[in-house]
Amino acid sequence: MSKKNTTDPNAPDFDLDRFLNGTDAPDQLDNKQFEKLEIFLENHQKGMHMEILDGFFCGLICGPDAATLEEFLPYIFGGKEPEYASPEQAEEIKNALNQHWAHIEGTLINADPYYPFLYSDNDFKVSGNDWALGFVLGLDKYRESWQELLDQAQHDAESLLTPILTLYLEKLPENTEGQIHAEDREVIVTTLVENLPKIYHHFDEAREKKSQGALH
Repeated sequence: MSKKNTTDPNAPDFDLDRFLNGTDAPDQLDNKQFEKLEIFLENHQKGMHMEILDGFFCGLICGPDAATLEEFLPYIFGGKEPEYASPEQAEEIKNALNQHWAHIEGTLINADPYYPFLYSDNDFKVSGNDWALGFVLGLDKYRESWQELLDQAQHDAESLLTPILTLYLEKLPENTEGQIHAEDREVIVTTLVENLPKIYHHFDEAREKKSQGALH
């Protein structure tokens, strides 16, 4: 199994104290919860693994639409509800998913950096490709709401979505740009972390309008 990592600890903006101690957002999963969720995901081969799931949650949460975990639970597991060994396991897994969602959402609401879950290789280097894939999968569920930022990314190399799309496009068969250099990847991942709360709050006004519209 690949080793786990978040952003590169050697990156200039890596905040160890914030990473270890968190903020006033809902607690992140503890090691035991995390490992149980990771193993459960790995046992459903047609579903998402933890890095894709983390990106998927971020893509859904960052947009202005009132996405909920419940409506996308089958999608996470390849199109159908997963099979649980017992009612207790079902509750445990669903609680872990909800807690992870709430931690991401609370962190971004606070405009704090959210450090994505990224798998690393044996040299502790991350690619971020699967996380970006997950984010785009989440974004794509409400693509119309994202069109402004997607259009902006086509014309502005420093747009909020550029780091995510750069990592996503790298692994597509039609990619003609080649592999990202290691130094550039570090910058891309660091910028991605900085941009996530900005993306979330970019949609504050649209989120409020949609919320008000739903009440009428």
